[in-house]
Amino acid sequence: MKRVYLLLAIFSILSLAEKLEITADTFIAKDADKKVSFIGNAKIIQGNTIVRASRIILYFNEDNTTKMYKAMEGVRFHIQKQKVNYQGKCSKMEYFPKKKKYILSGNVKANDKYNKREIIADTIEINGKTGTFTIRGNKKRAATLTFDMK
Repeated sequence: MKRVYLLLAIFSILSLAEKLEITADTFIAKDADKKVSFIGNAKIIQGNTIVRASRIILYFNEDNTTKMYKAMEGVRFHIQKQKVNYQGKCSKMEYFPKKKKYILSGNVKANDKYNKREIIADTIEINGKTGTFTIRGNKKRAATLTFDMK
């Protein structure tokens, strides 16, 4: 009976994970560094989320689970999960799957399709576990949030 519960627990954990599909012109793996670089026309599809960039790097933990991924250079994104629906561009994006946290940085311009607002900022942090959004400007330019009042 314990085996059945263990198998059910493992199946439920695995079913929560979303498949990650990555395409690029070139793949470079460095097993010693626990990372894989995807260079040229790199694209990630995970569920309804799509990220495009010139370069994407996946970093792995010691147990070969995904620690984080980083997209750089000409990043275009469409993050769509539950009540989050952001579409836009930035210089760099980092995603931490265990924390369900996105960090968008460098001239971020995002359209929040769910809440119908536009955000221009230096950095946006989206925490999927807590539902918290942190928007930051910089010394040269304040962050801007534009939305319609009803």
